[in-house]
Amino acid sequence: MDVPMMVAAQEILTLVVSVIVLSRSSSLVVDNIVKLSRFFNVSQVAIGFVLLAVATSLPELSVSVVSSALGEGAIAAGNVFGSNIANILLVLGIGAYLYGLRISAGDLKDIGLVLLLTTIISVYIVFNSSVGQKALGFPEGILLLGVFAAYVWYTLKRNKVETGNGNGQVAKKEALNAFLLFGVGVMAVLVSSGFVVSSAVSLAKSFGISESFIGATIIAIGTSLPELSIDLQAIRKKHYGVALGDAIGSNMANITLVLGAAAAINPIVVTLPVFITALLFAVIANTLLLYVAAVDKGMKRGAGMLFLAVYAIYLVLAFTLQINELSAP
Repeated sequence: MDVPMMVAAQEILTLVVSVIVLSRSSSLVVDNIVKLSRFFNVSQVAIGFVLLAVATSLPELSVSVVSSALGEGAIAAGNVFGSNIANILLVLGIGAYLYGLRISAGDLKDIGLVLLLTTIISVYIVFNSSVGQKALGFPEGILLLGVFAAYVWYTLKRNKVETGNGNGQVAKKEALNAFLLFGVGVMAVLVSSGFVVSSAVSLAKSFGISESFIGATIIAIGTSLPELSIDLQAIRKKHYGVALGDAIGSNMANITLVLGAAAAINPIVVTLPVFITALLFAVIANTLLLYVAAVDKGMKRGAGMLFLAVYAIYLVLAFTLQINELSAP
């Protein structure tokens, strides 16, 4: 066996093992976060909105803070909105297509509020960017961090559930064990996701696939791999609140905590058409989800196919604009 074939075989083995670890650790996260929601007497949506969403947004937070510190704020903003689009159109789209997704009336109110807030912030950034001004500076960054803090407080207060509601109580020792296993599971998800993306990129390069196409597909999907793996496990186990809370809560964490931290470190200036496209598709994704959730009280296979189709259009458009931007004199 020649060296390239050996390298390819090694990458395939790494990819397979990483996917297995990703699946098992995602299941561990879901099982234990349900226990934590019972212990804290908050709904699954609330625990997904706050604890799980922040945990799965750690990759975006680290990338955005580092890039902003290096003066590359546009990368931070592009990472945030690209991830937000994938969380709704790709993650929930795949979940709806494979399993279907139910949304209760109570969850719909919380979802609607978060989608409204993220849409308003996105529209504001689109407007500022379109008129050539800086998208976000230090004051806006501090304001976004304040919005995140208020959002966490409101979510936990709003989603308290009555004790003795039939969900079953969780003892402190069991809750502590669940928290430790949750932490271990999240770390395993993040690490295995990184290995999956790294192996997929290496395999793609070995087959001669262009780096720009890799960036628009594998890397774009890879940033939302933690949400995707955890939420698919949650939907499969019919913990719909966990999946919704994570996917939509991650978007709220991205646009307030992640983007706010990046803007507070360095002003973010964006002029690229690719970025404006990402912002607009983020608004489209929010509007589409709110409409489907309000009308159908859930997402069926047809809605999942629609979401995936819109995501494919976004990827094609972003890739085309990227190529045009690079080829422009």
